[in-house]
Amino acid sequence: MNQHPIFAKPATQIMGIVNVTPDSFSDGGLFYDTQHAIEHAKQLIKEGVDILDIGGQSTRPGYQEVSEEEELARVAPVIKAIRQLTDLPISIDTYFPSVAKAALALGATILNDVRGLDHPEMLAVAKAFPKAGLIIMHSRPRISTLTIQEDLQAFYQEKIKQCQQANIALERICFDPGIGFGKSLAENIQILQNPDAFRYQDYPLLYGVSRKRTIEHLTGETNPMERDIASITASLYAANQGVEILRIHHVKGMKEALTVWQTLDC
Repeated sequence: MNQHPIFAKPATQIMGIVNVTPDSFSDGGLFYDTQHAIEHAKQLIKEGVDILDIGGQSTRPGYQEVSEEEELARVAPVIKAIRQLTDLPISIDTYFPSVAKAALALGATILNDVRGLDHPEMLAVAKAFPKAGLIIMHSRPRISTLTIQEDLQAFYQEKIKQCQQANIALERICFDPGIGFGKSLAENIQILQNPDAFRYQDYPLLYGVSRKRTIEHLTGETNPMERDIASITASLYAANQGVEILRIHHVKGMKEALTVWQTLDC
């Protein structure tokens, strides 16, 4: 399968996280202010990020959902400013179709849907922007009668069929198995240990384990801001297993780790 130009890169790509939220579990709202978010994005660009992921809605456990209007008000000025600074891919991390549509119109180039196109209007947005990459995450409640591998493979097949029926080019798709979203610690570890078992055919994968509770459970570190070394370690392992995109907070550390590993592994 030919992959979308954004995903078809020879080396592992780093997706840097820009949370424009006051209640992010991982950075405590450090970059909630528009200008701080823009400055943070500039810093990630300097550090060698490949993709910038902009989000205006926290999805931490127990989060309080904000309206579509509020989410768009948070992310729109940041996307506008970043697009003037760089031609790097910009990902909009949202499950609201109206926010996705507006963000893509402003210059975002990837739709990163945490709810995996389960909203019926999100397919229409994806279809309206045929050049955009499409990241489809699994975040549904687990099907108890299936193993985690069976559950995810069934989800992938369902989404491929859904996109085919909507005439959405399949090369646009990247799958995210949704580490930490409704899955047990044992299931999250399985996903991290063996990415090939959680890949559908040769579609690219995105792994986002950075600062999550899985890292807390593995290390005992309760402060998300202190989980970067372990997050980089887990992400580097995923890269070594062939995962194409790593969603990470500490871009500089991830970039250095990848550089050293790729140099020694050549």
